[in-house]
Amino acid sequence: MYDDSAVLRAAREAAQSGVPVRLGFIDPNEQDDAAEVLASIGDVTPRFYGGYRGAARKLLVIMPSGYLDEVFNAGISYFGLRGVGLSLDGGSGSDAAIAELRALGIPRDHIGDVFYGGNEWQGVVLASVFGDGSNERELEGSGARLVELDPAEVVFPGVVPKKIRATVASMRLDAVAGAGFPASRSRLAQEIKAGRFKVNGEIVQSPSVKVSEGDVVVSRGRGRLVVEEVFGETKRGRVSLMLTRYSANAPFS
Repeated sequence: MYDDSAVLRAAREAAQSGVPVRLGFIDPNEQDDAAEVLASIGDVTPRFYGGYRGAARKLLVIMPSGYLDEVFNAGISYFGLRGVGLSLDGGSGSDAAIAELRALGIPRDHIGDVFYGGNEWQGVVLASVFGDGSNERELEGSGARLVELDPAEVVFPGVVPKKIRATVASMRLDAVAGAGFPASRSRLAQEIKAGRFKVNGEIVQSPSVKVSEGDVVVSRGRGRLVVEEVFGETKRGRVSLMLTRYSANAPFS
């Protein structure tokens, strides 16, 4: 919870050590309060990091004067909540998702924005949540899993998906990826072999792997592709399908 005295203590620490001090994620009104408190202290500057443009909750970092914040790593990561025991849908609001995170022992100020990603709850957390080297945590009893996500796997609020009606020679990964991403099939096959692709959260390195209706394909640096519907073969023997592409180029802040 936000506390003026904690902000002042962190400001003194940053000024004396010359090293940035991270506090926690705070709401917009608290961000205004912190900026006002720090305005009277000449040796430090507040910086706020939300993980994407338009974020509401942001991480407060107190920078010592003269520190080059361009080289600063805010220590933010992204998560997905998964598992059959997690009974959430897009209309339930984020409170239930936050409750699951808290049940995993994650403090509220370690949690930034939480939003619905179309088939799971996603959001922003401190990277230290996954600091033990594991990119997955499980909530005992509920079956819910907290999984660390690559930014390309995240459906950020405000990102407009693109619907793509296409035909492909087969349901091979490289063929479907070629229909959904603006790159040649041969180039995408190279990227698949290099380990830059995931299907349903698992790294795949074979271009010939078959994908199916409902599968989620993630390409590092290119974005997220959902196989929404497979209509069947055309008269020419190709497969007709509907894809949804979410761009990976979500601006961060």
